Amino acid sequence: MTSIFVLTTRGLEAISADEIAALPDVTVTSTSYRRINAECTGALAPLLDLRTVDDVYLKVGSWEDVLHTRDMLAQFNAWSDHLELAQAAANINTVRPIPEKPLFSVSVSFLGKRNYNADEVKVSIADSVTFTHGWEYTADDRNANLNIRVFIEHEQAIVGVRLGQHAQHERLYKMVERPGALEPTVASAMLRLVDVQAGHRLLDPCCGSGTILIEAALMGAVVHGGDNDSEAIKATRENMKDAAVQGTVEQWDARVLPLRDGSVRRVVTNLPWGRQTSVNEELGSFYQQVCWELERIVSNKGRIAILTSVPHLLQFNYLQPLQSIEISLFGQNPTISVYGHDR
Repeated sequence: MTSIFVLTTRGLEAISADEIAALPDVTVTSTSYRRINAECTGALAPLLDLRTVDDVYLKVGSWEDVLHTRDMLAQFNAWSDHLELAQAAANINTVRPIPEKPLFSVSVSFLGKRNYNADEVKVSIADSVTFTHGWEYTADDRNANLNIRVFIEHEQAIVGVRLGQHAQHERLYKMVERPGALEPTVASAMLRLVDVQAGHRLLDPCCGSGTILIEAALMGAVVHGGDNDSEAIKATRENMKDAAVQGTVEQWDARVLPLRDGSVRRVVTNLPWGRQTSVNEELGSFYQQVCWELERIVSNKGRIAILTSVPHLLQFNYLQPLQSIEISLFGQNPTISVYGHDR
C-alpha cells in the first residue's frame, strides 16, 4: 500500500476527491484545504491521468511540533534523515525511469509568520538528503528527477515526493497563452460538474485559448467554440493542434450565436470577468445578452457551467441554479455556477 496526497485548487476538493475515488485500487481517506489524502494498493500510473488536480505526491513523512523558531532548521535536518525516500524513488521508477542517484529539488510552503524562510528550510532538508542518500541537489525544479515537497501548516508538516516529472496541472498543449486563460484543472472540474460524456456536444462561446474545448475533446466530447477575438481563435486552433484533438472553432459574437434552438447539450465557459479580460461595453448588459442566448441554444436536458467573479450578473428566464462553488483563481475568488432546466 502506498500513501499519497493530492493537491487541488481551493474549492475543487470534493470534485477532485470524486475523480480520485473512481480510480481502481485507490481509497480516499480524508479531504482538507486544497489536499486529498488517499491509499493506493495497485499501480500508480493511473494517478498521472487525473485531470482536476494540481499535483500528486507519494507521502514520505509527517512531522509534529513544527514551531516558528530558528532552531527548527536543525530539526528539519534531523527529521529529513528518516524520510522514506528510497522506497518512494523505487515506486516512482515503476511509472518513469529514476536514476540510482537522482538529481532532486525541494519545494517548501508554509502558513503563518516564522523566524526562518522557505529557502533556509530547503537548504536544511537538501543537506540531509545529500548526506544520507548521496543524491545531488538542484535549485531548479525543471532539471530535477525528483521533487521533494514540504507543506507546513501551523505545527504540522507533511512531506511528499512528486509522482510525475512535472506539475500535474501543466499541460503540454498550453503553448499559446491568452490573458485570462483558464487553468486546465479548473476547466476539467467544470466539465465534470455538468457530467460531460463522450459523444456529448460541448459548446464554449468565449473560448479564449481553447482550454475548455481541449479538455472536453480529450474526454471524447464533440466540441464547438468561438470567440470575438481573431487572435483567440488562432491561439485555440494552435493549441488544439498541439493537443491532437479536433473541433469546430469560429469567430462570432457570443450574444448572437449561429446555432439552432436547443441544439447543444452542454455549455461550459469562462466569461470575461475581473481583471483578467474585458469587453468593450457595460458588463451587465453583455452578461444578460449572453445568458439569454445560451438559454436559447441549450437543450431541455442540458446543463450550463459558467465561471465568473460576478455571478450576480448571470440572468436566465427559465434555467434554474443547480450548484455554485467558489474557488481561488488568479488571486481572486470567482464562482462556478451551474444552471439547468430542472433540479
